[in-house]
Amino acid sequence: MPGTGGIIILEKAVPDSSSNAEIFTGLPAENNVLDEIRALAGGLRRQNGSAPGNLDFTVPIGWEERIGHLDDQPIKRLIIFLRSTGCEWVEKTGGCTMCGFYCATSRGRAVSAEEYVAQFEHVMDAVDLGDYPVVSIYNDGNIFNEREMPVAAIEKICSYIDGYHNIKKVVVESRIDYSPDEHVQRMRKALNGRQLEVAFGFESADPQVMNLCINKGFSANNFDLFHSRMRSMGVLTKPLLLVKPPFLTEAEAIDDVLQTISYCVSRGIDYVDLEVTTVEKNTVVHELWKNNLYRPPWLWSLIDLLQQCQERFGERAHVYVSPWTYSVESLDWARNCGECDAAIIKAIERYNCSFDVAEFEGLDCSCRDDGWKEATLAEDLRTIPERIREQLAYLRQARVSAV
Repeated sequence: MPGTGGIIILEKAVPDSSSNAEIFTGLPAENNVLDEIRALAGGLRRQNGSAPGNLDFTVPIGWEERIGHLDDQPIKRLIIFLRSTGCEWVEKTGGCTMCGFYCATSRGRAVSAEEYVAQFEHVMDAVDLGDYPVVSIYNDGNIFNEREMPVAAIEKICSYIDGYHNIKKVVVESRIDYSPDEHVQRMRKALNGRQLEVAFGFESADPQVMNLCINKGFSANNFDLFHSRMRSMGVLTKPLLLVKPPFLTEAEAIDDVLQTISYCVSRGIDYVDLEVTTVEKNTVVHELWKNNLYRPPWLWSLIDLLQQCQERFGERAHVYVSPWTYSVESLDWARNCGECDAAIIKAIERYNCSFDVAEFEGLDCSCRDDGWKEATLAEDLRTIPERIREQLAYLRQARVSAV
């Protein structure tokens, strides 16, 4: 496994004392591993440098049309990617191990309310928002964090949305600890009776996976409190679950998603999004991938877990597979052998419209037995902290050898 890439100085991570999130408090050895993860993540983020000087913050990153659901019916939804200040969690802790969205932001430079509004106006000039019953507004961070997006910008954007009677629901994204009730209520009021849904990266109900593998910085208990708060305000929540975090085997990754969906169902949540891990620059996942320590999930794994969800939960769980096209470039993504990939991706797109696993009937390829099943049988008897510690040590040695 040859090492590549530049030298990264592993500095001691500083615990985040200002966040309302519950800090992961495991055994001392686990906390030391978390410090190592955060130090590596922070060093990799610094390789991003400053944002290019020619970025126009009155123009969004982009937008795209996807399938959405409203009142259990498939509809068109518009996804708007605003160019933002960037996620504060990245600045404090290095951020989540797989997320490279910070590359698409200003990387800390404040974006004004006027600039955010101009970005939304740019989309209004290019697209007829009246064609979309659901509009999703993402800022590659936390829309309710005043440091990342001024409330004045949210309220002005909502006033524009109020002019489109066909828009029934607005979806935004934010960490649960960066979503104060006051800001949520102000957006809900500005939407004038439309549904507000807050999507958030729950990732995994397993505390070690959530915090050591992903560096999420909160717990399932935090999620329960957040879900209860939002429900009391009449706001919908949509958990985003990560398919194959780093440091898990293929079989463990499938089981982790299934266990997390079970957790969500037990809380009365019947709609979740699967976010499929991609390899994005200057992330922990990227560093592992460069050294052959990480492979994105097999497409067969997605089909397997969707079929298992149907068998276990039936109509109690509607599981949507988010397309793995994001606001930043991906270097690798969910795949099989290459020959069957296109057919499976099209089947997943059809499934997203109906949530009918019959779309996967008849799909087969030699790689299902020759590659995927072999991957699902692979075991790792080490604990998660042991795996992380040893793989990070390997990365350090690889970088020394590369000098």
